[in-house]
Amino acid sequence: MEFGHKGQLVEGDDGIVVDYTVEHGNPADAPQLAPAVERVIHRTGRTPRTVTADRGYGEKSVEDALTDLGVRNVVIPRKGKPTATRKAIEHRPAFRRTVKWRTGCEGRISTLKRGYGWDRTRINGTEGARIWAGHGVLAHNLVKISALAA
Repeated sequence: MEFGHKGQLVEGDDGIVVDYTVEHGNPADAPQLAPAVERVIHRTGRTPRTVTADRGYGEKSVEDALTDLGVRNVVIPRKGKPTATRKAIEHRPAFRRTVKWRTGCEGRISTLKRGYGWDRTRINGTEGARIWAGHGVLAHNLVKISALAA
């Protein structure tokens, strides 16, 4: 998003964006994840089996909140220097495989920026940025769904 706004998206394993937010300023990442997962659960009626995110979300409180929502596998590298126990968790093959999959999701963000207007909103204000981002997500999802259906 343009200076002054921060966009966050949640995508399913098929690459379809299932939730997005646009906030004014630069709010912390971690407190935004559990509410996003709650919205996904509300919309789909299903709890995601696995949730992964980058290190910006890596706090114990986030992991606890997601576990309380019923998420079985929370795969988020922790901020700071890991303890020996945490290092063992983060070096498990399943953890590393999921983190690598999440890294591949950075391409979705790049695609939204380059091809669907997430690099700069053309409508003024935070509400305008939300509308602009929503149109980008809609266009992206329509293209993605038609490709999956073909």
